[in-house]
Amino acid sequence: MKVEALFVSDIHLGSRGCNSDEFHSVLKKYKPDHLFIVGDFIDGWLLKRRNYWTQDYINIIRKLLSYSKKGTKITYITGNHDDFLRAYTPFELGENIEVVDECIWNDYYISHGDLYDGVVKLKWLGVLGSYGYELAINIDRIFKFFGYNIRFSKMAKKKVKRAVKFITDFERQMCYQAIVRNCKGVICGHIHTPSDKVVKIKKQDIQYLNCGDWIENNSYFIFKQNKFELKYLQ
Repeated sequence: MKVEALFVSDIHLGSRGCNSDEFHSVLKKYKPDHLFIVGDFIDGWLLKRRNYWTQDYINIIRKLLSYSKKGTKITYITGNHDDFLRAYTPFELGENIEVVDECIWNDYYISHGDLYDGVVKLKWLGVLGSYGYELAINIDRIFKFFGYNIRFSKMAKKKVKRAVKFITDFERQMCYQAIVRNCKGVICGHIHTPSDKVVKIKKQDIQYLNCGDWIENNSYFIFKQNKFELKYLQ
């Protein structure tokens, strides 16, 4: 399917919770003019602890390279889990691929969002939470194997993100950052909660778009005929 833009975030290659095969199927489905990877494509925090790299990941990288060779522009926005790239940004990576910390596209501010999360600024706490979250995902899979549909990871994430929102009011902060940059909306990720809503900040209506993730929600946005659509893998 031909689309003007495709937006994904929080794939977390390197995490055992990553739904890499499902993500690859979405890449094969679309032919975007522009692909935006809105942070946490690679889970550098977990890869520092142990090596975990699958054939699915290699297939995804190959598909991205195929995109770029066929003319798709790829903009990779760094996140907290792939913040090792921030020491070098902005830079180009092969043909039609750029790596940046943030950007503006069509009057939308695009950022992973971690820079406005008070908990993640305490990196040691964020790393600790990341390990605990992956443990919860593994527990989920064990229960699923035995026929129980218990989602410890979602319960844990919900409680943690309630705390994050209490501290930083993430959605409003991201919309405020859009206003500061004279943008009409913001596209982000980070909190693994897909959303398409209008938030009123300083009497302005700002469109807040969160791409979600590829661990629990398998969600993404497409932009076609001047309209954003929030999609879930069926």
